[in-house]
Amino acid sequence: MKGKFLFCFIGIILFCINSLSAQMTLPQLQAMYTNFLIEEGYKPSIDSDGDVVFKVDGKTFWIDIDEKDLESFRIVFSNFWEIESLAEKLKVYEVMNYINRTTKVAKVFMSPKEDDVSMDANIFVNKPEDFKYHFARMLDLLFYEIIEFRDKMNE
Repeated sequence: MKGKFLFCFIGIILFCINSLSAQMTLPQLQAMYTNFLIEEGYKPSIDSDGDVVFKVDGKTFWIDIDEKDLESFRIVFSNFWEIESLAEKLKVYEVMNYINRTTKVAKVFMSPKEDDVSMDANIFVNKPEDFKYHFARMLDLLFYEIIEFRDKMNE
């Protein structure tokens, strides 16, 4: 009986600890991402949607903040390829399929109007602050896949 009580008590404590870390507000998330980016040498800002925007080598990226899913971390590089014709759109579908099929974490997708292409890297983390352990690799992956996308489009 004591064992069951102790097991339940420990479970309740762990649940409470997990619940406390899982209840971050939008301003707390923005501050966490912004402070990290400043420490890494970036100059972040907050856009009108509440996402954290930063530049790397002249390219604008943003961290998509979802208060309802704190175990998801997503970096987006939007509108990096403009689609100018139907023939080009067909090639984009082919290259998007290739990238999405052969790459971990990164996804390539068209805008709803199907006139430009964006890419993101999305992972799941235990706690929101765990993103920092994966940030550099996700950014490197995005840069690599953007180059691969452009190379394949120009074949």
